[in-house]
Amino acid sequence: MRKAINHLPISNSSNKDEKPEPIPCNICGEDRPQLFIDIPLIGERWVSAACQCHVEEQEQWKQDQQQLEKNRKIKKILRLSSSMEELQSYTWDNIKVRPGMESAYKEVKEAVANFKERGKIGVLLFGQSGNGKSHLTAAGANDLLKQGYSVIFLTEKDLLSRFRETDHYDNEERFFEIMNACLEADLLVWDDLLSSQKLDKKEKDWIFQVINGRERANKPIWFTSNLTASEFKSSKYAKVLDDKERTWWRIIGNNNCVYNRASNYRQLLAISRIEGIPIEKLEDV
Repeated sequence: MRKAINHLPISNSSNKDEKPEPIPCNICGEDRPQLFIDIPLIGERWVSAACQCHVEEQEQWKQDQQQLEKNRKIKKILRLSSSMEELQSYTWDNIKVRPGMESAYKEVKEAVANFKERGKIGVLLFGQSGNGKSHLTAAGANDLLKQGYSVIFLTEKDLLSRFRETDHYDNEERFFEIMNACLEADLLVWDDLLSSQKLDKKEKDWIFQVINGRERANKPIWFTSNLTASEFKSSKYAKVLDDKERTWWRIIGNNNCVYNRASNYRQLLAISRIEGIPIEKLEDV
């Protein structure tokens, strides 16, 4: 404590009426504020406080250091993402909102605009394959990346294969590195939920750990799934994730679920090329 006190610009005056000469700030040149306070082990003294510009400079330095650390974590986390170069090419600028996509597009835009306020509330986009679900979530994720958030984009099969690899080689350190990244990232995009119809006990446990861990941390997951409307309503695959359906109902409870009614763009593109008909005309049919 004495060492810290010795570095304070403390006046020898113990008289409140004997205010010492002010000390100029070495940054802005203005006089530093003077306070008459009771100092432990010394008593009442006049002290020159830090100038506001110095406080702001220190606060800015602290924020800069925090951002540098966050950027380091983001780069480390990003290495876990599936096909990152391809995903980064998906933006709002090159997405076409096709018939049936309107609600899904609006929901992801809303999730980006109110990301902090939504907390753990994520998105579950479901509908047939190839109708733009992954493009929507990737565009939203890239928007958040530009804002400085950390994001992981993983297909379900890729996520499980990474965990499985650590289990195969008994690499506990690598397992926790992947798990912690999934839990710490500001956003986890889980592409192709329920693409794995046969899960063993360990895989079900890994999935539950990620989903439950992010719920407890108040962090969202954005899911895409090829479930049909009838499959979703009947919760047909709820027991695939675990026998007691705990995982499924956590997913449903923590996400705004939107049915993407758009048709399979890849299929339409193939028909368009074969028949020489513009896609727009095929979608009008």
